[in-house]
Amino acid sequence: MNSPSDNNSTVVQKPLMEVTEKDAYKEKLIAFVNPKSGGLQGQVVFEQLRAQIGEENVYDLIKDHGPQRGLKENQNEKNLRIIACGGDGTVGWVLSALDASQMQYMDFISVGVIPLGTGNDMARFLGWGVGYRGEALAPVIQSLAISEARLLDRWNIEIQSTAHTGIATLKIPQSVFNNYLSFGADAQIALDFHEKRNASPRRYANRVFNKLAYGCISCNTFFDRQYLFGNIANFFELHVDGRNMDEDLFHFRPDAILILNIASYAAGTNPWQGTYDNLWCAQSQADDDRFREQSCSDGYLEIIGFKHFELARIRLGRRGHRIAQGNEIKLTIRRDLPMEIDGEPFLLGPCQITITRKNQARMIITDRSQAAQQIQSKRV
Repeated sequence: MNSPSDNNSTVVQKPLMEVTEKDAYKEKLIAFVNPKSGGLQGQVVFEQLRAQIGEENVYDLIKDHGPQRGLKENQNEKNLRIIACGGDGTVGWVLSALDASQMQYMDFISVGVIPLGTGNDMARFLGWGVGYRGEALAPVIQSLAISEARLLDRWNIEIQSTAHTGIATLKIPQSVFNNYLSFGADAQIALDFHEKRNASPRRYANRVFNKLAYGCISCNTFFDRQYLFGNIANFFELHVDGRNMDEDLFHFRPDAILILNIASYAAGTNPWQGTYDNLWCAQSQADDDRFREQSCSDGYLEIIGFKHFELARIRLGRRGHRIAQGNEIKLTIRRDLPMEIDGEPFLLGPCQITITRKNQARMIITDRSQAAQQIQSKRV
């Protein structure tokens, strides 16, 4: 993880709140650590944080069975800053616990991230790096204590059952998402990788091996016809703010559909922006005039389609096919379909999905982050 500060300060042994800049005393800093994230890195971060901000301010998410204990002990703090230490799932865990908490000063709570493991799209978007690699955390903690916060839209997912058959489930890992939803080929790749890693966790403990394995699985899906040749359009119905988008789906016939909230997907790419590839894409680049500027706080989601080969090309700065933007999205899925929510893949059965904005969270950002470059909307 690249430090957001150029300060070469060394690790101090007393609580960091005594040595930060003059305004930092206004903020109470606590941390939630998922020690299972990033292999053994979670435990290293846990110990560093205890030395920096005090043992009483650092909570073990596994031992405490979630963030509830830490939130209850700090429910009356006026300017609380929370550090979520883990992957995107850990960030979502903390934000969902805040939804259910009785925090007295909810509008003044801010959440930052120390990323562990791989992926970490939220941390990348907020500017806190790609993943912890063993460096001293003092400069990072100091930045988290004093940096600016921006609003982040959070989205509710409502599932209604239709004719349900087969082995798929209608139970989703979480009913709120912060990063993205995806359907089709990319979700199938993530699901295959997830199942292999769960079957042999020790084999998939190395970050480089994981990337190679993920690439091999991606290549294998080229031979699975159910996720090629735009077949997803035959079983997928999309409405955006009351508009039927079926014509767009059948015209482009994507192999994957992505609903994006932040400007980071698949470990740091932004498929809504990037260079347009007229060689492969049917839509004219002039059509970009009908879309608004991307923002994580404007109450709009970006909907993007991909051909299978484009899932690799977006890592080279290309982008997908822009389908629509909207604040109420309804989907009808007519057969079992792989789906991914903020990095959690699973197989979803036939159903109807309604997506609407739930609330907004205050997220701590760095000055050079993608979040800092976006237009900031007002709190709803």
